[in-house]
Amino acid sequence: MYAGHDHRRMRRRRDPRTVWPVEPSAVADRARRAVAAHPGAVDAVWATFFVVATIASTRNGSTERLGTPLTDDAAGWFLLLAVTLPYYVRRRSPVAVFVVSSLAVMVLSGLEYQEGVTPLVTLFGAYTVGARCPARVVAYTYAYTVAGLTCLFLSDTSHFDVANLVSYTGLFAAALLFGWSLQSRAARLQALEDRADAVEREHEEEARRALSEERLRIAQELHDVVAHSMGVIAVQAGAGMHVIDADPAAAKRSLVAISDTSRSTLTEMRRLLGVLRDEDGTRAASYVPAPGLADLDALVKEVTDAGLTTTLRVEGDVDGVPKGVELTAYRIAQEALTNVLKHGGPGAAAAVTVDLAPGVVEVEVHDDGRGVDLSSEGSGGHGLVGMRERVAVYGGTLEAGPRRSGGFRVAARLPYGAEDADAERADDGPAVAAGARADDAGVDP
Repeated sequence: MYAGHDHRRMRRRRDPRTVWPVEPSAVADRARRAVAAHPGAVDAVWATFFVVATIASTRNGSTERLGTPLTDDAAGWFLLLAVTLPYYVRRRSPVAVFVVSSLAVMVLSGLEYQEGVTPLVTLFGAYTVGARCPARVVAYTYAYTVAGLTCLFLSDTSHFDVANLVSYTGLFAAALLFGWSLQSRAARLQALEDRADAVEREHEEEARRALSEERLRIAQELHDVVAHSMGVIAVQAGAGMHVIDADPAAAKRSLVAISDTSRSTLTEMRRLLGVLRDEDGTRAASYVPAPGLADLDALVKEVTDAGLTTTLRVEGDVDGVPKGVELTAYRIAQEALTNVLKHGGPGAAAAVTVDLAPGVVEVEVHDDGRGVDLSSEGSGGHGLVGMRERVAVYGGTLEAGPRRSGGFRVAARLPYGAEDADAERADDGPAVAAGARADDAGVDP
């Protein structure tokens, strides 16, 4: 009767027009989080429920079929509490709780007390062992359970026959396996979460490393730009200072060269710093492209105007050379000429030679000046070290040293493959065409 009544109540349909304040899935998630956050309180609720249920299920009158109620004497009360109270610390010591509880059930069953729901309580304890203990402990627990049930069967207890032995053996095995399956599933989910966290950390580390490399690259670019422009400006300012009284026109030309050099340097610095400021490249389209082999003429004219007579010879076809290789070749020539300006001495002359062969670019800069050893310039991106870092990106070689006939020679060989050029063409977008990111292609960090 009660079952039918409950069934009819449960079949009431929800009015589709009813607006639920919270989705059932959200309620379930909140309930799971609350249970996970207060495990001790959950165990206390279960243990209290077991105490009440056991008392209620063993208060029947004493009969030969049911046995003596647990609440009739002190021994019965002791066994009742021994079965249920350990579950207040179920998660802390699952094996000890199960052993104490199951032993109490075996004893009260052997003494012909009413069992009530006590076997179900121990099944819950078996599930806890399976859910929280290693596989070896689970196996030992099941062996202990089978041994206890066998002893109870052999003790000639009146209401524990073969059918009870078989059924309880299967039920405890199912409870342990169910708990173990949940534990294995939780372990797999945790492993997946740990792996996802590790992948996320690796991606974050790669992003930080890429950012550091980009900053290093830009710092190297800024060094080359500023060092070159400051060298030109210093030479022009010194020349203008000496001739301003005797030849005002020459002094004016020096000032014009200083103005042009400073403007071009500011433009290039805006482009480099704009890469940092505009990560999406939306504003970088207004900046000029990164310099390449086509800009060597302007570089040679600039240093010639600064007082260093320089010639340029380019052999071969520039088509197909990756932009990164072009930029590296330009920077090497710029760095070498800047150092000739600084240390070559008065009357020095320089020559720049670029040989373009399939798959390789060779750049040579030599002068007939004093031939100062550039290795004293520093390290970590300055002087020869900076050049070597650029060349190393492409697996090239750099030769630098004094010439027998006087002066200094810098020669770089930059090999590249066809796939490098194809990759750069595939990566070129509108921003690259406008010059926003042409500086990035293939440049060493």
